[in-house]
Amino acid sequence: MKKNKNTYIYTLIILSFFKSIIEILLNLKEMEVSQTTNSIWGGIFILLTILWVYYDAANRPDFKKPFDFGFLVYIFWPIALPWYLITTRGLEGILIFFGFISLWLGPWLAGLVAYVYYT
Repeated sequence: MKKNKNTYIYTLIILSFFKSIIEILLNLKEMEVSQTTNSIWGGIFILLTILWVYYDAANRPDFKKPFDFGFLVYIFWPIALPWYLITTRGLEGILIFFGFISLWLGPWLAGLVAYVYYT
C-alpha cells in the first residue's frame, strides 16, 4: 500500500482544529483540558510529524537518508525536524517548521484567546 505523505499533514490539521474547538469550549466554561488529553495530543502530533518526515524523505531522490533515519528523527525530533526541512527546502523549510509549530500551539493559543476575550 502506497503511503501519501499529505495524509499525515491533513490529519494534523484536522486534529489541531478539533483540539482548538475543545480548548475553546472548555476555556469558555473556565475549565482546563486534562493533562492526559494534552499528552495524547503531543504523542499523536510527534508521531504524525515523524511519519510525514519519513515518507517525505523517501519521495525525495536528492536527499540521502542515513541508515536509521526514522529512528534518528524519532529520538532527536526537535533537532531533526528543522534540520530536515532546512536541508531539503532551504528558507521555505523555516516557514514550514513554523507551520508545524503553529499546528502544535494553535489549539492552546485559541483557548487562551477565547478565555481572555470572553471571560
